[in-house]
Amino acid sequence: MNKAIVILVNGEVLSDKFSSTIDSQRDKAHELAEALLPIFKSDLRVAILHGNKPQVGFVLYRSELASHILHSVPLDVCGADTQGATGYMLVQALHNVLRENDLQRPVMSVVTQTIVDGDDPQFKQPTKAIGPYFDRDKAEQHRQNRGWHMILEPGRGYRRAVPSPMPLEIVEMEGIKQLVANGTIVIAAGGGGIPVVRTASGSLRGVEAVVDTDCVSCIVAGALHASTLLMVIDRDDKFAMMGLSTEQPVYLSRADLNAFLSNASFESNSVQAKLQATAKFLNDGGEQVTITTLRKLPATLAGKAGLHIGVAQPALVQFG
Repeated sequence: MNKAIVILVNGEVLSDKFSSTIDSQRDKAHELAEALLPIFKSDLRVAILHGNKPQVGFVLYRSELASHILHSVPLDVCGADTQGATGYMLVQALHNVLRENDLQRPVMSVVTQTIVDGDDPQFKQPTKAIGPYFDRDKAEQHRQNRGWHMILEPGRGYRRAVPSPMPLEIVEMEGIKQLVANGTIVIAAGGGGIPVVRTASGSLRGVEAVVDTDCVSCIVAGALHASTLLMVIDRDDKFAMMGLSTEQPVYLSRADLNAFLSNASFESNSVQAKLQATAKFLNDGGEQVTITTLRKLPATLAGKAGLHIGVAQPALVQFG
C-alpha cells in the first residue's frame, strides 16, 4: 500500500483573524490547494486536517452580537459549523485545482467527532481562551448568568476560558481510513474534531470544549500509518526566534529534537505544542515531520525551505 501523508493546516493560514472575509478564505484555500499540487500528483495517500481558532471566534462573536434575539451556539455545534464551512471551501478549492491539472482524485470532507474524557481535569479548570474580548462588567455578567470562566489578558480585556481536554479517539476513523486507502483526499478532524463524551449507555454527547489539533493529527497519522506529517503554519517568526528558521531548509534528527525539547525555554505555547506533537509522531513510528508556512510551501516541497525533522534530507521532494 502506498505511503500516507497527514497535512495539518493552521486555522490562521486560511483566515486573517477579524480582517478576514469569506472571499479571502476562499482565496487562501485555493492558494493552499495549488501549493500542495506536487503531493496530489504523487502516489501518496492524503488526509488534511485544519485548525479553526479564528473561524470559531467569528461564530462566537456573531452569536454574542445577536444574543439579544437569537439562541447561543454551543461549542460542539460551533465546531461542526466551522468544520462544514471550512471543509466545503477546501474541498471546492482542491476539486478545482485537480480539475485544472487533469488529475482524477476524489476529494471529500468528513464532519468528525473526537471522544474526550468527561473527567479530564480541564473541565474543572479550563485554560483555553476563545471568542471576543469583554470589559470587566460584561465579563462578570457572563460569569454570573452563563457560568463562564473568564480570564484577563492584560491590555486587551477578558475572554472566556473553555476546557481543552486530551483527545482519546476519532469516532469516524474507520470510515476515514477506508476513504484514504481508496485514494480519496480526505478533509477530516477540522479544529481537532467536535468534542464529545461517551455516556454510560454508550451514546455520544457533545460538550463545551475545544480539542488540540496537534494532538489529533498524531492520532489520525497513527491510524493511517502515515510516514510524513506536514504542518503548514501561518507565521514562523516564533520558530525563527528559537533558531528554527524555515527560510532555508533546516534538518533535525530525532536526537536533535529530543535534546532541543529538553533544553529549550519556550515562550510560545504554539511552538512547544507543535514540537511535542512532532516528537510523539516520530516516537510512534513516523518517519518525517516538515514544518513550513503557506508562502514557503512550494519552496519547501522543492527542498529549498522548511524545517525537516527526523531525516537527513527532505523526503517530500521525491515527487515526479
